[in-house]
Amino acid sequence: MQVQIGKMILYGILSAVFYIVVPLILFEVLDANVIMTFSPVFKTSIIIFGIVGTVISMLRHLFPKDTSANRLIAFGVTVYSGIYLFYMFGGFTPGVSLGTYAISLPGIHVLLGLQLIAWILLASSAVRALQYLVEAIELSKQKEYSVKVRKQFKLSKVFKVLGTIMSLAMLGYFGTLVYSGLNLGFDIQDLEPSDIGHSHGLNPPPDASDDTINITISFDVSNQGIYAIYDVYIDIVIKTMTTDNPGVLPEYTVLGASPNNYFGTFHAFTVTPDNSVTIDITSYVAEFIRTGCDLEFQISFSTLYAGILVDLDVSLSNIQWTALY
Repeated sequence: MQVQIGKMILYGILSAVFYIVVPLILFEVLDANVIMTFSPVFKTSIIIFGIVGTVISMLRHLFPKDTSANRLIAFGVTVYSGIYLFYMFGGFTPGVSLGTYAISLPGIHVLLGLQLIAWILLASSAVRALQYLVEAIELSKQKEYSVKVRKQFKLSKVFKVLGTIMSLAMLGYFGTLVYSGLNLGFDIQDLEPSDIGHSHGLNPPPDASDDTINITISFDVSNQGIYAIYDVYIDIVIKTMTTDNPGVLPEYTVLGASPNNYFGTFHAFTVTPDNSVTIDITSYVAEFIRTGCDLEFQISFSTLYAGILVDLDVSLSNIQWTALY
């Protein structure tokens, strides 16, 4: 068998670009723009994975394509690529549903659970690997294997067609995911006087020691994508930032919270207006009623979207509060 040195070098370079150069450039761009942060351990593991993948890819082209050795190494390369992508998308994160990816922007923090993508990529690689394994056995034994469903089909071709269909399905999934994500809207309405629920106690104003107060946050959800938003949970925490009288109403202090508000499903191609969450003020009630301040709303949003688990934290700052007395 003739050793193909030229092909080995060419595909070694291409594999190094795929396994190492492109991921590291992407990591640096995301790091530089403060969108995602990747740990040194993760980057090092990608480099190690990439070096091994490059070597295996070069070995694949050590032999001509029509030999069992080439097909057998192709089987190993495809399995390895599937494991590499499975790792890249958080498939090896034990006991954690959210994978390994986080996006951080000013006032926004997102955790993404990409295990579905990891499993789809692994399954696709497994199907393509079976194609190469069957071809290797056929070339080794000089015999073709087939399956019969109404008519005869070559077994390796069946796996090839299935692999192609899965690849096209993945491209369709990623395309619709991007399109749907760009057509999501979450609009928090401005705080209005009617959103303030204030009940006087038995003591007459301006004595607010036995008053109660709550704040209702209203929002609209526009889902013009093709995927529904399932199992939506929203938590909201209200805290002070700066206050007119820190000695009475401390700064950066939690005033109240409303955890585990469940909204069920926001269906595709719908707009759902006037959703609301009511937060009871439970700390410094009288001081809050009598003291102007700037508020911060910390909103946590968790859901399942297109098979991806999403945890979104949004911080709305410098919301002005005017004393009621």
